[in-house]
Amino acid sequence: MNLSWSNHEDHHYWRRSRNLRWTPFPLQSNKLIGGGISLGPNGQRVLASIAPSALSFVREQGFEYPSFTFANQDGKILGNIPFGSKERYKYGQIMTTRATVHEALLLEDSELDGKVHWSVKVSHVRETNNSVHVEFEDGTVEQCDLLIGADGARSQTRNALFGEEYKPYYDGLTGFGGFVPLSSLAPFTQEAIQNVTPSITMGRVGGFGYSLLNPPNSPSQKLFWFSHCEIEQPLPRDTPRINMMPLLLKRHGSWKSRYDDPNDPEKTLFKQIITVACEGKEENSWFMLPRFFTPLLPHWTSIHGLSKEGSESGIATNKGAGRIVLLGDAAHAMPPEGAQGVSCAVEDSLTLALLLKHYLSQDVTHSESDLVGEAIAKASRSYEDIRMPRVNKILSEAKGKADRKRQITWVQDKIREIAVWIISWLPESYLNDEVFAYEVEVNVAKYLGVSQDSL
Repeated sequence: MNLSWSNHEDHHYWRRSRNLRWTPFPLQSNKLIGGGISLGPNGQRVLASIAPSALSFVREQGFEYPSFTFANQDGKILGNIPFGSKERYKYGQIMTTRATVHEALLLEDSELDGKVHWSVKVSHVRETNNSVHVEFEDGTVEQCDLLIGADGARSQTRNALFGEEYKPYYDGLTGFGGFVPLSSLAPFTQEAIQNVTPSITMGRVGGFGYSLLNPPNSPSQKLFWFSHCEIEQPLPRDTPRINMMPLLLKRHGSWKSRYDDPNDPEKTLFKQIITVACEGKEENSWFMLPRFFTPLLPHWTSIHGLSKEGSESGIATNKGAGRIVLLGDAAHAMPPEGAQGVSCAVEDSLTLALLLKHYLSQDVTHSESDLVGEAIAKASRSYEDIRMPRVNKILSEAKGKADRKRQITWVQDKIREIAVWIISWLPESYLNDEVFAYEVEVNVAKYLGVSQDSL
């Protein structure tokens, strides 16, 4: 079977059929790859199955934590909410950078340079009964049995299924964040913040979060910070960071924290972070990310039909061969509040792989081409059956959390503080098992009616 993998967002294209040239290593630009992420126990469980050395790399580089601390803008601790403890889920929640996960996955395969072609972009995708044709911006065309579209929220592959119907929309929130050296903060703050759990401070105009990024006592410890603002229209990506400093200081500069320097009331933790990030010269100390969301898709594969852009005839159809499959953000752009973007994407990957393996290994009397087409169609249907209910629930809950970060009244703020306090007393099993205890192999085996060992 000729398998293709489209990753247009990061400008990657992988396939098994040919060796292509190797261009400069992509990890030179953290700006392209993105900011900080939290990798949940469920995502780590998948990586342990498909890329164990990559998981070890991420865990060695990241900061493990069992809970989030919530506080109000006056510095009062509202509660400590469990968020994936190692004791319960085998793998503890990890705070790291997107670049670290990216690098770990690249290093997993020593023959990567023979499989990846960097710096190419997909311009058009169309499906026939027997194959998928992928056209690139340089005019070249590739043909494959199955195209996996993992090309992000602005997916070109998705257009083959829906056209522009489900394009991302700006939701009115713009995120700010980055990584600042812990050594750039006041000595008292540096000492006090060592080994603390990630924290989110909430106020009526939004929130401000921060977390360590590296293992305790790392010689180059950095602090990941993140905030957001309601802004009617997204600002240009090249807006100078120094221009945003007054806005962020106005919103958060007077907020209090346990880690403020008592000898200098002006050196609040939030003011220190904002000042270092906005005045500093380090490229990855500052990100401005307008938040775009994709509406819930009715399906993730071409088995249900193609848009006029994706069909061979140029006419939209309500039935396809299932040879185009969306994965990760192309199917479900996850708000950061869900902390499940990477985890859901790797769950998608393993689920689809297990289904393809199962259906391709079935002993049937058809020709090889018929077997491949039939297996792909069955895998596409099963993939949606297994993944869509779970991911759509996580996605809807994350979107709800994002909407609650908009400006609120004093009464709403107090109700939220009480709610956080109550939640902090609930058992971790109640709060997190549905998401973090999930095992892909168990659920695929249950769906197929086979033993887990047979997968």
